[in-house]
Amino acid sequence: MIFSRASEYAIQAMLYLAKHHQSSGKKLIQTKEIAESHDIPYHFLAKIVQDLAKADLLSSSKGPSGGVALAHPPEEISVLDIVRSVDNIQYVTDCVVGYEKCSGDTPCPLHHEWEKIRATIYQLIRDKKLADLIQNTEFRNGRLLVSNHASLKSIGK
Repeated sequence: MIFSRASEYAIQAMLYLAKHHQSSGKKLIQTKEIAESHDIPYHFLAKIVQDLAKADLLSSSKGPSGGVALAHPPEEISVLDIVRSVDNIQYVTDCVVGYEKCSGDTPCPLHHEWEKIRATIYQLIRDKKLADLIQNTEFRNGRLLVSNHASLKSIGK
């Protein structure tokens, strides 16, 4: 697990909203619906949604017909934007072994290998937009999954 549970839930919620945005425009979705569809504790997701709204990634409306929607098109929101809004992304700089002082001058046994992995992960989450992640996906049992057709195409590559 690379991300915290909060980051994982935030990504899942944003993917859910992005797919709804793609299929029906900027429709408001209730936080409860997202929580139930992904088995996320409602109160935990409500806090995450607040963080996403503070980061201007979501717009929200209160009341019985209220809900949340993406504040920007899926093409403009990166995974890094989402993770930063709910989490401290120290894994990008922290020592993988847990040493307080780990650098190029005083490397831990995994420092140089982890540095490459860390850079790759950072670049991936910085460059991947919600729009990229919802391509070739469909809702199955309330969850967003890669469609069978897309899975079969990727096997042949």
